Amino acid sequence: MKTLSNLYLRIGIATGSLGMYVAAFFILYPSVGSSVAAFTVFPAAVAGWLLGIRGGLPFGLISLPLNIFLFRLAGDPLGGTVIPYLSGSFAVTLIGITIGWVRGLLDRVREQAGELREERKILQEEMEKRIQAEERLIHEALHDPLTNLPNRRLFFDRLAHAIEWNKRHPNDAFAVMYLDFDRFKVINDSLGHDIGDRVLVEMARRLKASVRATDTVARIAGDEFVVLLESARHEDEIFAIVKRIRENLAVPFEVRGNSLTMTASIGVVMNLLRYQRIEDIIRDADIAMYSAKLGGKDDFKVFDLVMREQADDVLKLESGLRRALQDEAFRIHYQPIFSLMSQKVVGFEALLRWKHPERGLLYPADFMKAAEESGLIVPIGQWVMTQACRQMREWQTRYPLDPPLSVSVNLSSRQFAQPDLVRQIEEVLEETGLPPESLLLELTEMTLIEDIETAVAKIEGLHALGVGIELDDFGTGYSSLGYLRHLPVNNLKIDRSFISALGANKSEVSIVRAIIAMANSLDMKVIAEGIETEDQITNLLELACDYGQGFFFNTPMESSAAQELIEKNLVRGTQPKKKRPGRLAGPRA
Repeated sequence: MKTLSNLYLRIGIATGSLGMYVAAFFILYPSVGSSVAAFTVFPAAVAGWLLGIRGGLPFGLISLPLNIFLFRLAGDPLGGTVIPYLSGSFAVTLIGITIGWVRGLLDRVREQAGELREERKILQEEMEKRIQAEERLIHEALHDPLTNLPNRRLFFDRLAHAIEWNKRHPNDAFAVMYLDFDRFKVINDSLGHDIGDRVLVEMARRLKASVRATDTVARIAGDEFVVLLESARHEDEIFAIVKRIRENLAVPFEVRGNSLTMTASIGVVMNLLRYQRIEDIIRDADIAMYSAKLGGKDDFKVFDLVMREQADDVLKLESGLRRALQDEAFRIHYQPIFSLMSQKVVGFEALLRWKHPERGLLYPADFMKAAEESGLIVPIGQWVMTQACRQMREWQTRYPLDPPLSVSVNLSSRQFAQPDLVRQIEEVLEETGLPPESLLLELTEMTLIEDIETAVAKIEGLHALGVGIELDDFGTGYSSLGYLRHLPVNNLKIDRSFISALGANKSEVSIVRAIIAMANSLDMKVIAEGIETEDQITNLLELACDYGQGFFFNTPMESSAAQELIEKNLVRGTQPKKKRPGRLAGPRA
């Protein structure tokens, strides 16, 4: 829209052009005569161009009286004749209107052209934004948001292309690696997920730095990565890359003042041409990784068919464990614990057995690892705890002894890690009616050493209930006085590997003596496991060991046989008058 000042300027210019015509009239009239009237076209054209049709019309009409007036001033005898000037004025008016219309049309064309240019610019910007958004969505759909590595979908696509290439170039070596970082959950649980994410980003960077530009590194789960190695010249080159990855990961991670050393279990699959489905490649690489993890972690394994058979066996075993839990196919055998001085039964250790429908009676070594990996160890352990406490309460009611019999129950690391463990134990004791001091929980050194502060807090909670704690298989782990003195443990159970060598190896006697002395200094009782000979008992008595269990006394037995043993124990009469260790130690004051 034109501003007012702009309009006045246009009117001024149009009026000025009319004044110039008047001046030019008297200059040109002596030379050209009445033809000078033709110059009226110029001010009319200027008015039409600047002011449009509405401006060109009055300026054209005014030319008639203006020319008549000018001719009369010039003394032209035709000055009084109207008809010629009327025709000229009409023509001039049309010219002004036409020019005004053309100018208006051009203005509209330019305006529409400007609008089209603006719309085109906006449309172009929108298209660029849409293209960028689509590219971003495609990138996000195919990449991991944390590490920016390809995700499972993109990795599978590249793996499919690699297989097709391998079909046309069978002499090229291809491989898929599956990596799972060992004990990564400990970092998340202890240092927080923010630190864990930073470690994952650094892991991704090191993995990319360890492979070639043609290889693909992808993240497919929390701390699980896969690597596609393409067109290697030979298998040794693949193994060299595996070695380089392990070396790069061995360098400590420095994250917010924390120095973390990470290791990985790696599974490798080669000879991709034998596979029909991509999922089968990933499955077998995962199986090989799992085999490396079971072999002690920080290792790599190349897949073979035996691993798949083993994995199938594990899957069947897990399914069987679930059915056994539902069908109550588990059994508890009880191994008596004796006072070495009085040779009297003071308690029992509850040991799990599985009555398998096809393989017969199975021991924990046959299925415990599968139970741990599947998480079934938690409900199975809860069942063992409840049954053992109920059985011990029944025996205490039937055979009231002083001190009463106690029962020792093994706790796995996953059970001990349960945040509501103390509440679970309390509920079992309330349900079964067993006095808390009659229950002893056996824990391994490795379970406690993973997080001593948390372990101490849980043990103190159990002690508050009145439940005792035994350190199982002592001597096979760290066996350090430095950490042991921080753990409020009641009893130490010396591992059978030390007991079996007593009498035959003097160094073993020294080790056992040191363990007993350490336990006594910490006000703990000592239980020797795996006693099989009279000589071992003699040595243990000389070393002032409190309690013992093993095949020399009795093998683990069913509850009915254990009950008969208790009855025989009662028939033998009262305990000897000489000093005796008494009952198994409960919580320390």
